[in-house]
Amino acid sequence: MKHIGFFCRMIAATAAIICSCSTFVHADPGRVLKLRVNTSHGLANARGAVVDAGLKLQDEVIVTPSSPEDGRPFLPPEKFIVDALNDGASLMSSSFSGWDSRFDSALYPKMVAYSLAHVYAYVPKKPQPKNVPPPAVFVTVNMVGGQSGHGIEFGMPTTYMDGKGKSSYPSGVTAQLAGLLASLKFRHPDWNWFDVKAALRATAANYLSGYDPARYGYGLIDYFAANALTDAAALPLFAPAAVVARIRSSSIDFAVNSFRQSRRSVDAVFTFKTPPATGGKELTLGEITAMGGTQAFSGETSLRTNRYRYTAAKEETLFFVWFTRDARGFYSRIEPYSIIGPVTLKPGSGQPGAANSILREDSDLSRFAP
Repeated sequence: MKHIGFFCRMIAATAAIICSCSTFVHADPGRVLKLRVNTSHGLANARGAVVDAGLKLQDEVIVTPSSPEDGRPFLPPEKFIVDALNDGASLMSSSFSGWDSRFDSALYPKMVAYSLAHVYAYVPKKPQPKNVPPPAVFVTVNMVGGQSGHGIEFGMPTTYMDGKGKSSYPSGVTAQLAGLLASLKFRHPDWNWFDVKAALRATAANYLSGYDPARYGYGLIDYFAANALTDAAALPLFAPAAVVARIRSSSIDFAVNSFRQSRRSVDAVFTFKTPPATGGKELTLGEITAMGGTQAFSGETSLRTNRYRYTAAKEETLFFVWFTRDARGFYSRIEPYSIIGPVTLKPGSGQPGAANSILREDSDLSRFAP
C-alpha cells in the first residue's frame, strides 16, 4: 500500500512541476554542465569520474549534492526534477534502490520539456515487467556482478577506468556513470541527452549481438569509444521506449517515450501476425513490409500525453513493433523490447481484453498523466 501511495502522490507532485518549473531557462550549449546528485550519496564517485575523463570540476562540469547528508532527505524522481532545475542542472543521479520502469512514462513529458536526463541505479524492489524497454529519459545501470533484468540499460565493471570514480557498489557505479555522461555531453555540446545515450549504447559490449536483459542490456560501456564519435547524424537509430498503458476489448493504448536523438524524424508502429526476427541492421519500409509488417501509425505523438491508441476494426491477434524513423526513410533495428504481443482485440465484446503476459496488474498508466 505504501508503494501505491507513493505513486498517487507522484500525480500531484508531477502536476505541480508545470507551475513550479515555468520560469526556468534551458542551459545554453557550451556552458558549464551541471550534474545534481540525489543527497550526497555517490558524490565522490561522480566527481571522480569527471576527473578520470580529463575534465575540470567547477570550470567544466559542476557536481553538487541536493543535500549535504548522505541519504537524507531522499528526493523521489518528480521532486528531484524541481531541485535540479533550481540548481540549473540538466543531469541527475540517484544512487538508491527502488527503480521502477513506470518512472520513465510518468515523467517523460516534463523531462523532455526541460532537456533533462536521470541516471538511476538498477536495483528494483521487485522484478520489472517482462520485456520492458530500457528507459528513454532515464539511464539504468548496475555493477557487473550485481542484478540485471528487464529494462536495464548498461553494466559497469567495478574497476572501470581504475580511477577516482570507480566503485564496488551499485550506488557508486551509478554516480560514476552519471559523471561520465556529463563529461560526454560537455565534450559534445551539440548533442542532446538522447545522442549521448545512443553513443554509449552503440559502443557498449552487447550492441552488435543485441539488447540482452540477462547481460546488462546493451552491456558494459566504453566511454572512450563513445567519446571518439563526433557526428550525431551518424549514430544508430534506437526505437522508442513504448509500453502498454491500457488495453480494452477493441483497443490498446501505448505510452510512447520517443528516443529523440538528433537523427530521429518520427516514430512508427507496425503490426505483425507473427513476431519478426530481432537484431540485424536498420530497415527500410520495403524490408519491414516483406517481413509481414503493416504500418499502423507514423508521426508524432503528443508530448503532453505521450499516448497512441490502436483500435481494431475486427477481431485480431497482433504483435506490435515500434520503430524510430529518420528523414531518409531508415527505421531502427528490431530489438526484443520493440515487440509487444501477442495482443488479442475483440471489437463489440463489451469486455476488457484479457491480460497479456506483457502486462502487470497495475499496468494502467493513466493515473500518471501530466
